[in-house]
Amino acid sequence: NCFWEMGNKMTAQIRAKPLIASIALAMGGGFLSNRLSGDVKGIYQTLNLPWFAPPDWVFAVVWPVLYLLIAAAYYLVMESPKGEARTQAMTFYLVQLFLNFLWSPLFFRWGAYAWAFRLLCTIFLLALATIICFALIDRRTLWLMTPYLVWLVFAMLLNKSIAVLN
Repeated sequence: NCFWEMGNKMTAQIRAKPLIASIALAMGGGFLSNRLSGDVKGIYQTLNLPWFAPPDWVFAVVWPVLYLLIAAAYYLVMESPKGEARTQAMTFYLVQLFLNFLWSPLFFRWGAYAWAFRLLCTIFLLALATIICFALIDRRTLWLMTPYLVWLVFAMLLNKSIAVLN
């Protein structure tokens, strides 16, 4: 019965080292990306922004939460049985995460808003593929990854608007 299986998954032992490694990868990469991007707050405040642009502090709240959620999803996939599906899912995740880390320096340090938008579209497609692959392995990852996908759609709208206005 599926409820029994879900209960067993939920009570499974959490292994600290892989969980910490997953969180460190996402959070550490995000921190490094931010450091390589220059004065993000200062640059953001000088941009011509669309009416729906959030205040700069919102990003400092949203991104760590998103990184924790996607790291938890990655952990669940890492802990699943080895196989081709797991390898493919982990590959999609790592590639989109790497590209995500490149976005901030491209946008803020180099001011390449149009290129950053194109990169963001690629990240979105890879994140969508990641979510599909993750969900086929463990349905819980769907709920962990969905806020990230929604935020990427918002980020695409914001990035495109900034590219047009600047």
